[in-house]
Amino acid sequence: MKTIKDKHLFLWLIIIVILISPLIYYFTGIGQAASNLPAEITRLPGGTLANSPKAEALHSLSLPIGLERMLIYPLLLLAFQLSGMGIALRNHLETQIHPRLSNRLPWLVQLTGRAGRWLPPSWRKRLPGRDLLVIALFILTFNLGIYLLYLPFNFYRGFVLMHQFGLSTQTVPGWFSDWGKNVLIGLVIEGSLWTGFFALMRLLPRRWPVLAGGLLVATSFVLVLLTPILITPLFYTVQPLEDANLRTRILNIAERAGMPVEEVYVIDASAKTTQVNAYVTGFGRAQRIVLFDTLLAGYTPDEVEVVLAHELGHWYYRHVLLGLLAMGAIGWLGLFALRWLLNRTWQGLGLRNPTDVAGLPFILATIAVVSMLSLPVQNAFSRYGENQADTFALTVSQKPAAFIQLFTHLAEQNLTIVNPPAWEKLVFYTHPPATERIRRAEHTLQAQTDENKKGPVN
Repeated sequence: MKTIKDKHLFLWLIIIVILISPLIYYFTGIGQAASNLPAEITRLPGGTLANSPKAEALHSLSLPIGLERMLIYPLLLLAFQLSGMGIALRNHLETQIHPRLSNRLPWLVQLTGRAGRWLPPSWRKRLPGRDLLVIALFILTFNLGIYLLYLPFNFYRGFVLMHQFGLSTQTVPGWFSDWGKNVLIGLVIEGSLWTGFFALMRLLPRRWPVLAGGLLVATSFVLVLLTPILITPLFYTVQPLEDANLRTRILNIAERAGMPVEEVYVIDASAKTTQVNAYVTGFGRAQRIVLFDTLLAGYTPDEVEVVLAHELGHWYYRHVLLGLLAMGAIGWLGLFALRWLLNRTWQGLGLRNPTDVAGLPFILATIAVVSMLSLPVQNAFSRYGENQADTFALTVSQKPAAFIQLFTHLAEQNLTIVNPPAWEKLVFYTHPPATERIRRAEHTLQAQTDENKKGPVN
């Protein structure tokens, strides 16, 4: 009895930490003083770039926020699982919610029953419509609870902090509208994927990793294709680039890179943020070049061209495709490891069997821990790809001076740390620090200058 109470106490302590941590960050006073800090990057006597005071202040908050999210989230999931709350939720859904739904929404039960008619008889025995409904309800309820629990944390991080540092232009209603859309989209996607996952586990107890791995890869590709078409327009107004001269320059550089694209799109990011970005997304005919309007408003055509050259470098080296294939292959192998782990832990967790949906928090915690431990490797590959794209941008654009201006301006506007500690770069940085990127461009500029001094060869 004491052990059970201790586990519940640990769960409540984790929940309290998540709920009160935004207040702790807020009352440090760092954010309140941010508006008086300069955002300009300076150079030390030796020529090394120094972080702006405003970026340093933001970093002093964003680093502990990121560490908390990374460490506390898996602890929350494990505490929920070990306290028996997962089993209690599943039992509640089976004994209370499902019977009520059966009485009030008989069409829902009939729908799951009709869907089951398409399955072989042996499958209908393994996964009755009633069980499928409980699985879906568990996943939706659990994920909604996580979203609601983290609402204060995310509101502070995504709204309060961003406004304090001048990185957000969003209103409170606008932020909550986007939050609600994200929750609905997340529940639809996560509900569908995890319901399908547990259904496969029930239907194919031994071979489910084989089919689940294939579906994981296919789903990743579908999401990449559909995001710019269906999801992005839910949050931004997307329209073709109106500046004909800039459009021609962008399409010309895309042509030099070998990318077949007919249109350039702009999203109204300034309605939400002051930060700058651009990206190339999709495959084949669904490829799109997308610019933030904040990029067009504050940067020269040469700088915009360098940004697009960098993004086209990702396309040229097929980073998105290779990344999806690599993550798919690793995820596929991970599913076999997960099956091995569940087969050896389900009894200790008090589950009915390895396919019990009450074990979802344990599965999510396992994924979170593995992802956290593999961050240095993941980010090393990401930085390698970014370095390739930078080299491509310098080669294709032939504008190293614009490259230097661009990344100096970006670091100031986005309040990024230009010279982070080595350990932080190793663990957290998906992109090379601005210091490294600017140094590469300076070497290229120096090489161009030296070449020009030599003059033409007779």
